[in-house]
Amino acid sequence: MIARYRALFSVPGFTRLLVSSILGRLPSGMFSLAILLFVRGRTDSFLAAGVAVGAFSLAGALAGPLLGALVDRIGQTRVLLPAALTQGALLVLLVVIAQAGAPVAAVVAMAALAGAAQPPIAGSIRALWSVVAGDGEALETAYALDATTQEVIWTLGPLLVGSTAVALSPAAAVIVCAAITVAGTAFFAASALSSGWHAAGHEHSRAGALASPGLRALLGTVLLAGVVIGAVEVGLPALAVAHRARWSAGLLLALFSVGSMAGGLAYSAASWRRPIGLRYMGLLLAMAACVVPLVATHALDAAYPLAVLAGVGVAPMLSCQFSLVGTLAPAGTATEAFTWHRGATIAGMAAGSTLGGSLIDAHGAAGAFALGCTSVALACLLATLWRGRIDPDPQTGGGGVLSMAQQ
Repeated sequence: MIARYRALFSVPGFTRLLVSSILGRLPSGMFSLAILLFVRGRTDSFLAAGVAVGAFSLAGALAGPLLGALVDRIGQTRVLLPAALTQGALLVLLVVIAQAGAPVAAVVAMAALAGAAQPPIAGSIRALWSVVAGDGEALETAYALDATTQEVIWTLGPLLVGSTAVALSPAAAVIVCAAITVAGTAFFAASALSSGWHAAGHEHSRAGALASPGLRALLGTVLLAGVVIGAVEVGLPALAVAHRARWSAGLLLALFSVGSMAGGLAYSAASWRRPIGLRYMGLLLAMAACVVPLVATHALDAAYPLAVLAGVGVAPMLSCQFSLVGTLAPAGTATEAFTWHRGATIAGMAAGSTLGGSLIDAHGAAGAFALGCTSVALACLLATLWRGRIDPDPQTGGGGVLSMAQQ
């Protein structure tokens, strides 16, 4: 594993590319909480705050593929920098109009506009990995490193928002999001690898990346797999509340992220012999198996190690999805394809949080965990049925899902 990482970090510009991509994507882990705290403080309504956050996220998911397709056509820098400047300005305007007493509808509309302008750095960095790492094992290591370092974003982002909101104000937290968006995107887009990137051999099709039947099938499983992440992330705090230990909610979520990081490192260290489509089925099954113990958890002490276990499958699952997206995307549509993946994941997580929350009211935290297990198991079933479309080489390998999971 060390040798693989050393080879990646020896590539000129790789370290800056990785660090700048983390910085540029850091606001992704900040936006929801920052907007929630700010709008709630201005309107005294969690409903209004939730609608604003939802509008921001939904607009970003819808506009992401359009910006990704534009990146594939004209390059990264010419899209990323204007998008970052636009989003930064819109976030500042959001603060200004809300503090001026604008109607809730105007605040929500401004949040939606800001979400739609989110720079597609996630899709851009994943399109660059094939340039940096080539293909084969090195590329899979790069995808695994990407999936693993994402946890830094989701762990550090909320902490930064919380500390800024307490030390200064929720409005300041939104302004910090704007500043990091502009600075991080500029740092990333100005790198030699990003500024010099151009999509090769673009296939002109109205459907764009979705012209690939395999990618469309994969996105269906990605949506279902995202549900388990959202369900666990709402179930763990509910478990803490049920045991009258609200303080432990953050700890449980942090342990979930630690498990994901550990799983990502282990995944990148393995030498996989099975074809990637079969491996994906096994990882989905393994993800379900890692979450199942939480369904039967009744003691808070037991939840701590089980939260780590539940996270172990997340980064490997995402890493395998990245590899499949890169393989299945039509020539010249890589960035757009990765933005579709991100949108499907976010949509799944939102569904998992919403449905999981309703099940918690009726059945406790176990209901949310059961939802997650069921959804990712269904994703495994669909991946099995659609393997001929998803797997780039379905005729090789064999042995079934269970034997794959043991690789």
